Amino acid sequence: MPKFRIEEIEISRAILGCDSFISWLYQGGDSSFKGSDGDLNVSKVLEVMKTCVNYGVTSIDLSPPLVGAFRKLQDETGEAIVGLGALQEWTCKNFTINGVPLEKRSDEIKATISSKLPHRDLERLAQTSFKYLFAPIKKAQPLTQFQIDSIKMNRDFFDNRLELYRKLNVKLIQFGGETADWLVILGRTDLLECLSKLISSKGFTPILICHLTSIVLPIAEKEVEVAGYIVPLNKLSGLITLHKALSTIKNMDKPVIAMKTLAQGALAHDLQDAFMFIFEKSRVKAVMVGVSSEIEASQTFSTVANVLGE
Repeated sequence: MPKFRIEEIEISRAILGCDSFISWLYQGGDSSFKGSDGDLNVSKVLEVMKTCVNYGVTSIDLSPPLVGAFRKLQDETGEAIVGLGALQEWTCKNFTINGVPLEKRSDEIKATISSKLPHRDLERLAQTSFKYLFAPIKKAQPLTQFQIDSIKMNRDFFDNRLELYRKLNVKLIQFGGETADWLVILGRTDLLECLSKLISSKGFTPILICHLTSIVLPIAEKEVEVAGYIVPLNKLSGLITLHKALSTIKNMDKPVIAMKTLAQGALAHDLQDAFMFIFEKSRVKAVMVGVSSEIEASQTFSTVANVLGE
């Protein structure tokens, strides 16, 4: 598996995503990685991770529930495993308006976004799987400018999570997610820059993760100091449109990593074609892909290696 560098850190061009392992912990439902005691089955996660490493995947999307498996993987494989520590959350709890988490004001935020984006862009977003990030569930009034200006960051949460990654000797930190999309459109990129500076001040290299590629990346390039980006991209879609996403990525000087590359399984029937599109048409540096079994890991990452070899 070929590698590339983000600053001085060497990363495999296929990165193991963590959603398949832990999404049930946040979203409910059943999972093959759910142990009989209701907790994460670390042994099963570890076996899948080892299979990925056998195919040269030495970089892992790392969230706190996977810390135990990550430590064992480092000890048992003898490989230099690179963790991309996830600083963002599934919901926006640690940015607040007058002490109220943004997740509690999501409908007002989405109403504000609807008032700021062109109607055509809103129509396109409504046709994607990410419409839940931008479409209010119920009718709500947009935030006032005073409320937008009063958004603050809960530094304690981020300090504590960075300390966890420091103990693991993690060097790369990914941050943003849904929060990045919201804050950029609301005009509060200063908060993202503040968080990026905090990450850097602790000795880590920051990477911004977002969804609205064609909107967020050009603004972030000017206003947020990061070493690279993680964005959703596959042959079926890229936000806001596939054409705009591809054009934006090609114009980035910093490395871009593609996530959601199999369109939630819709492209899993032809892995070769899916990954050829990603690497040939977009020229991203790497793909982040989750797998649910050792067989799936073997099929997925052998295909990535073959595509990159060709």
